[in-house]
Amino acid sequence: MSKSAKVFAAVYFLLCSTIVVIGSLIPGSQGLVAVFAKPWGENALEVIAQADGQVIFVNDSTWIALTEVRNSDDVARLYRSGAGFVASSLVAQACARWSAISLGSST
Repeated sequence: MSKSAKVFAAVYFLLCSTIVVIGSLIPGSQGLVAVFAKPWGENALEVIAQADGQVIFVNDSTWIALTEVRNSDDVARLYRSGAGFVASSLVAQACARWSAISLGSST
């Protein structure tokens, strides 16, 4: 295999992997989401409260919190309230497992 073919294969693989990762992080229309606060802004609890959401879980570092959304308008409201990033339910469930939190029937 030539050097240019190897470079093309590596770049193609990295681009495809990036698309898959980004696609898995974008929240769906409903379910649990992880809200990441901006480092220079309000904490995640305040962002969720301003978006009229309910905090499901937050640990000692208040820059990440879990909440539940019912539609894409809820996600947009979180961003308007100051969220730096709203991650999918997969990320929210991983955060909960990492923190040894049982989400019960919410998942």
